[in-house]
Amino acid sequence: MIPLTVLRKDLAFNKVMESIIEVLKGVAATEYFHLQSKRKSFDEFEGRLRDLFSQVDISNFQHPFLGAPASASNIVLITSDSGFLGELNMSVVNYGLSQYRSDDLLTVVGKEGIRYIGEQGIKYTSFEGIDDDIAYGSVIKLRDYIVKQFFDKKLSSTVIVYPHFVSFAVQKIEQFQLFPCRFLFPQTSGSGALGSHHAGLLDIDPGEKIILDSPLKSIVEYLVKIWVGQLIHLIFWESKLSEWAARVMHLERSSNEIRDQQKKMRLQYFRTMHERSDKSTREIFVSRMALLKSGAIL
Repeated sequence: MIPLTVLRKDLAFNKVMESIIEVLKGVAATEYFHLQSKRKSFDEFEGRLRDLFSQVDISNFQHPFLGAPASASNIVLITSDSGFLGELNMSVVNYGLSQYRSDDLLTVVGKEGIRYIGEQGIKYTSFEGIDDDIAYGSVIKLRDYIVKQFFDKKLSSTVIVYPHFVSFAVQKIEQFQLFPCRFLFPQTSGSGALGSHHAGLLDIDPGEKIILDSPLKSIVEYLVKIWVGQLIHLIFWESKLSEWAARVMHLERSSNEIRDQQKKMRLQYFRTMHERSDKSTREIFVSRMALLKSGAIL
């Protein structure tokens, strides 16, 4: 039987823990809704970029962005810096490692992912996790590194693995291919010639001719670099939304577990109280009967 003093302490401790978890859950929910209200769509920018590239003839244009011989890849993992997200971070890491080959590069964003990868003994390059404000400076830093490694190492592809936000209760691990990005150049037979017309976000008269002031290589590299930065920024938003939503759900489960534990401990406390009271009553009754039989009391 657990002593009543221990049960009282455990009940008081659980009550405090339940209050703390409720506060943390409220903070996480507030941050989630605040971040969601600032979420912006990336579709318009990518649509305009596709429309622009559809007007450019790339039939004889060769560039690593459009495809390169099979070689190593760069796998970028987006994880968090904070706790209560072990399952989500582990899912990202496990998904990335399932794609990893011995000659690939591994880039890890976030302390939790760095910790998990470090335990595997695999060589990697690390970056700081995503801050709450999603500073664009960290996006540019990661973007420049990814592009530089793609050119310097002559990689065949670059993929980014991150927790995609589906809903408040559902987060799904996604893999997105950054390079090669031929899908940004929607060329069809007979299209792509300078001056051809494509109905889209950019309304270009079919009689007009596009004049390229700079080499096509420089234009493509500049625009693709902007696209990569915008895409990473969007992925950071998705990851942060998933992070806050997963934290709220994890804290909700923890809160429910503490409530269940509190109910069991409360029942055990009252049962112990009743058992002790019954025992005292029986002892008093037995003592009184013994005294009556001995004549000590009338």
